Amino acid sequence: MKRKALSSALLALCLVLILSACGQNNKNEAAPSNESGKGGKVTLKMWYWNGAISDSTIEAAKAKFPNIDLQAEKLPSGGDFLTKLKTTISGGGNGPDIVTMDSWVSTMLTYKDKFVNLYDQGASDIKPQYLEWKWRMGATQDDKYLIGLPIDVAPVVLYYRADLFKEAGVASTPEEIKDQVKTVDDYLALMKQVKEKTGTQSGTLVDLFRSIMGQSSLNYFDNDGNYIGDKEHVKKAWDFAVKAYKEGVTFPFSSDSEKNAAMNNGKISSFTGASWAVGDVISAAPDTKGKWSIAYPPGGVGNQGGSFMGILKSTKYPKEAYEVVKFLVSPDNLVAGYKEFGNYPSTPEIYASPEMVNQSEFFGGQDLSTVFGEAAKDVQTAHTDSRDELVINALAAALGSVDAQKKDPEKAWTDAQQQITRQLSR
Repeated sequence: MKRKALSSALLALCLVLILSACGQNNKNEAAPSNESGKGGKVTLKMWYWNGAISDSTIEAAKAKFPNIDLQAEKLPSGGDFLTKLKTTISGGGNGPDIVTMDSWVSTMLTYKDKFVNLYDQGASDIKPQYLEWKWRMGATQDDKYLIGLPIDVAPVVLYYRADLFKEAGVASTPEEIKDQVKTVDDYLALMKQVKEKTGTQSGTLVDLFRSIMGQSSLNYFDNDGNYIGDKEHVKKAWDFAVKAYKEGVTFPFSSDSEKNAAMNNGKISSFTGASWAVGDVISAAPDTKGKWSIAYPPGGVGNQGGSFMGILKSTKYPKEAYEVVKFLVSPDNLVAGYKEFGNYPSTPEIYASPEMVNQSEFFGGQDLSTVFGEAAKDVQTAHTDSRDELVINALAAALGSVDAQKKDPEKAWTDAQQQITRQLSR
């Protein structure tokens, strides 16, 4: 009887031990360990390039989330960054959890399945804080999949020498230019008068062509990927650039160093450029301090740049990664980026805040934010394609030959289109 009772007790004890062990195993499987970083923190790796996001903001994120080991890796920008990202998401390397993307973000929608859908993390709640056109660039056509939250924008404005415009007797204040120089034809008439009175010119015919295309609602490919770079909207921009060249108002097609020198010695009195060009003008033309201004651009507002931040689906911690991204691109934190290196925020609610006032001594004490903010709200965007750069480079080279080699414009156009067709068929 005692043996039976003892056997029953041992059996019961074994069952308890077995159930306890099973329970422990199930618990471990249901809750992935967060102890992948230092001190048991969640580790999140982030790729960005210098100027994409403020380093001080990254440090603020580390303080904001003490349970996260945020490893921010600064990589070279441009094509190298894009190539590395594409290689990684195609299975050719160890990727980050969080990644920054440039204005080519829409071309990454092809790989949307490699990204966390930020709508699943609650991004719809913060959508009203951002410029609607900028938000669309990181989302699918049906707006059901979002791969990136906006960081900054780069609205194109008119940079001009206020002193030379005044000397020429044309509109010379930002207000006068916005009221009187509304179209590209108005701008051509203004440039002709400035050239006649001061001997100065605008940017090159290639610069002018790029600017006009940036104002268009159509680009080089339609939404279905069909090539439309030979259509009327592109030819019209081409013909206008050629017309300005023949009128003698464009600076000769040249290297950036030659254009910089021309700005510094007063041979270039105006050009259209993105908000980030402020730093370029300051560094290129130090002898013209106090003489430049910016104004709302003739013909409408284009955009040349601006970044996004997304999360790769390979991350183990999408929730934590989203909280970090949301913090980094929040309106208040984007002000830091603007103050540090001129990235204009994508959040219009802060445009009128005192923190955004940017009275530049180089630009005669003008508050640059006023013009940038107004332009940013009016940006018109077109569909982008990963092959856009191929087309742009071919057309730019062809326009350059019109100037440098005096090639017939119609022959240059036809040759460029044939070259593009051959390249696209490969």
